[in-house]
Parts: sequence; C-alpha cells; structure tokens
Amino acid sequence: MKRKALGRGLSALLSDSSVESVAEPQSKRIDEIEVGAIEANRWQPRTQFDDEQLKELSESIGAQGVLQPLLVRRKPDGSAGYQLIAGERRLRASKLAGLGKVPCILLEAQETQALEIALVENIQRSNLSPVEEARAYKQMVERFNLTQEQISAKVGKSRAAVTNALRLLNLPVSVLDLLDSGVLSVGHAKVLLSVKDTDKIESLALRILEEEWSVRQLEEELRGKPPAAPKPAKAAPEDKDIFVSDMKRKLEEALQTKVDIRMKGKNKGRIDIHFYDLDQLDHLLKLWKISL
Repeated sequence: MKRKALGRGLSALLSDSSVESVAEPQSKRIDEIEVGAIEANRWQPRTQFDDEQLKELSESIGAQGVLQPLLVRRKPDGSAGYQLIAGERRLRASKLAGLGKVPCILLEAQETQALEIALVENIQRSNLSPVEEARAYKQMVERFNLTQEQISAKVGKSRAAVTNALRLLNLPVSVLDLLDSGVLSVGHAKVLLSVKDTDKIESLALRILEEEWSVRQLEEELRGKPPAAPKPAKAAPEDKDIFVSDMKRKLEEALQTKVDIRMKGKNKGRIDIHFYDLDQLDHLLKLWKISL
C-alpha cells in the first residue's frame, strides 16, 4: 500500500507564491536586510528556544555568517519593515552575534501561507514540540477557518495525525507544559487522554515522572494492575556515561522521540529509537529518507 508523503517541502510552498522570482531555486533573490527592520511573526509555531544552542549558533554565525537566508514578507499593516516567516533561530542568533544585516528572501505571502511555511519548515527540521505543532494546527483552524482535511493536505500529514495532535490540547495546562518541555512523551500523553478527571490526569503525570513509568506501565495502572518496578540500569563508566548521555540527548532532540543507547564493549553497541504510532514512524522514516 502506498504511504502518504509527509510534508510538501518548502520548495513546493514557495512555488505557490505569487512572486515569480521565487518560483525556481536558482532565481531566488537574496537581499541583505537590517536586523532591526525584521519583526518576529506572532504566528510563529515555535515558542521554545534553547539558550545554549542559540549561543552555539551565534558563534557559528559570527565566524561564518548566516549560511541559509531567512524568509520574510513586508509587514501586512503596510508600515515600513518586514515580518519574519521562517528562520527565527537564525534571527535571534544573528542578534546575539551582533550582525547588522542578514540575508533574506522576500515573499509576497498571505498570513495563511506564512504560517504554513513556518510550520512546515519547523516540522521538517524536527524543531517543534508536539504541543507547538498542535497549537499551530489550532491557529490554522481558528484563524484561517481551515478544516482538518485542508491542514492535512497543506502540511502533508494524515488527517489522523492532525486530529491526534489537536486532541493533545485537551490535556490540562500543567500536563501540556510537561509535554512541551519534553519530560513527558507523546505516548504517555495519548494514554492520559483516556482519563476524564483532570485532577487524576495531573496526579498520574507526576507519578509517571517520579516513578519513571513506561507507557505500558501507565496502561497497567489504568487497568488496575500495579505497574512493575523498572529494572535498575547498569551504571556506566563516568567518561562513557557523559558521552552516551550527550549523544542520547542530541538524538532525542533531533528525532523528537525517546532514544536508548546501549554500549556493548568499548567500540560497539545499539541504538533503540521509540515510536508510539504509525504517524510518528512515518515522520522518522521521512527524516531518514526511507520510502515504503
């Protein structure tokens, strides 16, 4: 069975623009625009930025410049200046690096398209948390009156994926904060959605963190079966533990899912990458450029 492609890609979105100059990659015009003339887009789906990563990016930009242009449009209210469509990390890092101007591609984009481009770029870079993605879909529903089918077509995800993402917003704010920060997994969140009592959801979320429950252990708790205690992990040598922990963190940030690294000896081991539904598997396969 042919699987639906995940994501139209920025090239497809840019070719929808009414600006002829961005229709083909080789004809895109790149202008240097004053950093102070670019305002953030309030519809930007990404809201969390890691300070340490921004610092690293600013150092790279300070040494090599901005290698990928930002996408901007003229301010929709007609005033002077520009509004950012995509590239907020690069803009923030450029300010930290003290740059006066940054390379930009100017688009004639309406608000719907601007949000769509920002959303797809962040999804393709795996930069959005599940909550940020869900809130972006909600913006598209409420502000632009798009149906879930239309959102699915625009971002290249199945309607089920869009529906499941929007359902996450039914969780209590405190639980959404845990999910948004990455300390609670999407798998746990989906199971918690089956609980109707808000106080119980919040209590279970805390127990998940305190007792380090897996998704299966949470399901057993809800079925009335006491979760089995997790097996204690073997302590790794200190130097190896630092290396493995850093690698695990970076992989989880890149893949937006849980990753386990098990070393077998000095120079070999295995990496386990978790997924909690077929949509998440589709997303991982797309990142690895594997087509089924």
